[in-house]
Amino acid sequence: MKSFHKLKINYTIGLFVLVNLIFSQTTDSNEILDGYIHAGLENNPSIKQAFKQWKAAEAKVRYSKGLPNPTISFGYFLESVQTAAGPQETKIGIMQKIPWFGKRKANGNAQTARAEMAFSQLEKKRLAITHEIRNVWYDQYYLKRITDLTQQNFELIQNWDSVIRSKYITSRTGHPDLIKTQIELIQLEDELLSLENQKRPLLESFRSLINEQDLLEISVPDSLSFTLTEINRNIFLGMIKDSNPDLMMATAEFEMSKARLKRVKLNRMPDFGVGMEKIGTGVKPENKFSGKDPLVAKVSFDIPLWFGKNKSAIKSANLSLESVQQKNISIQNELEAKLERVLYELEESNRQIQLYQNVLIPKGLESLGATEKAYRADKIDFLSLVDAQRRLLKFQMKYEKALINFLKAKSKLSNLTGEKIS
Repeated sequence: MKSFHKLKINYTIGLFVLVNLIFSQTTDSNEILDGYIHAGLENNPSIKQAFKQWKAAEAKVRYSKGLPNPTISFGYFLESVQTAAGPQETKIGIMQKIPWFGKRKANGNAQTARAEMAFSQLEKKRLAITHEIRNVWYDQYYLKRITDLTQQNFELIQNWDSVIRSKYITSRTGHPDLIKTQIELIQLEDELLSLENQKRPLLESFRSLINEQDLLEISVPDSLSFTLTEINRNIFLGMIKDSNPDLMMATAEFEMSKARLKRVKLNRMPDFGVGMEKIGTGVKPENKFSGKDPLVAKVSFDIPLWFGKNKSAIKSANLSLESVQQKNISIQNELEAKLERVLYELEESNRQIQLYQNVLIPKGLESLGATEKAYRADKIDFLSLVDAQRRLLKFQMKYEKALINFLKAKSKLSNLTGEKIS
């Protein structure tokens, strides 16, 4: 009886510590996660690739607004042409093509929109990597908490085993209870081994995300700090319209299509060129009629003769613009549907957190305490005691799962709105 009473005290203290561990909040949990996110955004190769693509597209903006390169020509007369100034032997010229007014601006607008699309792609990649890092980190935390809870349960059953052995010696319990404790311990050992085996894939995923192959383990706190998010659909919709990268990309694509349409319409107008040409002569005759080498000013125009071709190009550009408009509407509808789903997940996980935190875990503790007293008084068998402990453990694990679901839903919301949700 003395050993069992000692077990009861240790068990009660252990549960008190466990419950406080579950409901306590740490101040450094966000700092740990933010550190990993910072490393991932700095080191992830896919983000680096997207960054280079954005800078490359940005560098083309100035180029797209510029004039075409001038053309320099040189000719040599295979047969000299005799003139009063002497025999014509060479011809050298320069020509600068000048697009019709507005074409360069349209080109620049199209490339600017293309650079904005590349930037939106970069932001989308950053948000996606951040979301993935959070998810793997949350999974690691959940794995740690479930492992801790299972280990504590294993140690508790071990203590019960010693108590049951004492009761068996005094013939206050039968051999079946000893077998039940051994079976329970074997099952818990198997669960612990399974949980341990889950660490490796998580670590490999995390290494890949932050591009740190030398990382030995994922650091997580004993408990997570969190705040309940106020659900305001209109605010989140405003965030999506302002910052969602898919919507930003669709808007940029629409602007690019408009610029392309304008450019195609301007193709009906001729480009022109200006330049000069100088003809070089050989030995000049020694007479009063010989003069200087001729210098010729030149102007050229492109003639957009193929009106059918231009008309087809305009029609194609119009259809592309209309397609992008419909794509924009489709993306908005899809994002609103995703928002509704995320808001549901937030509300549901929040409800479960409150249920387990405020009702089920306290009731489970109360039930286990009453069951423990009944078992100590030999009013119930050991299996009833185990069932009560399993029920409490189930509540604790479901609380942890609800917490992780809540935090993952918040991460989804951040990924969806393009802004960090605190």
